[in-house]
Amino acid sequence: MTRAALSERVERSVTGRVVISVAIVLVLLAGVATHLPPGSALHRSLDERANTAIRLVASEQQWAVFAPDPRGTSLGIEARVTFEDGSTEVWHVPEGPRVGTNLRYYRWRKWLERVRSDDLRILWEPTARWIASEYDDRPSPVARVQLVRLAHANSLEGEPAAYDEFVYYAYVPDPDEADP
Repeated sequence: MTRAALSERVERSVTGRVVISVAIVLVLLAGVATHLPPGSALHRSLDERANTAIRLVASEQQWAVFAPDPRGTSLGIEARVTFEDGSTEVWHVPEGPRVGTNLRYYRWRKWLERVRSDDLRILWEPTARWIASEYDDRPSPVARVQLVRLAHANSLEGEPAAYDEFVYYAYVPDPDEADP
């Protein structure tokens, strides 16, 4: 007779079921707590702890695209890559075809919301390093990567406005850190 896997033994035990049930209920309650009306006493007392719990289980959600108050701004990000020989290139967030595989590329849109945020500055340098590494096969090494925020107000009429641009982070690779 083979012994059941640990996960299966936990799921079959009464204690394991109770622990799993409590964890599910806590995650659901934390999800509800993160969407309470801002300014309410319950929101103020639970918001930070609930957000931490939701981030720990990777189930954070944003509902700003829905009424009554959808975001009125389109966001974007690009990286301006300058090479030691003076040439430049602009890196854009990958996009899929307009029809068909949009869900495959949705993660990039969620990522750009985070990587451009002042609250998540910790992501800026690793992002710039990663973008620089995308150009490792170039004859001239990367001299600088500038991360640029793009934003414009949405309008229902006419052509979309041009994006406002703001360089929010500049990364200069350390030549001593280059791979041999």
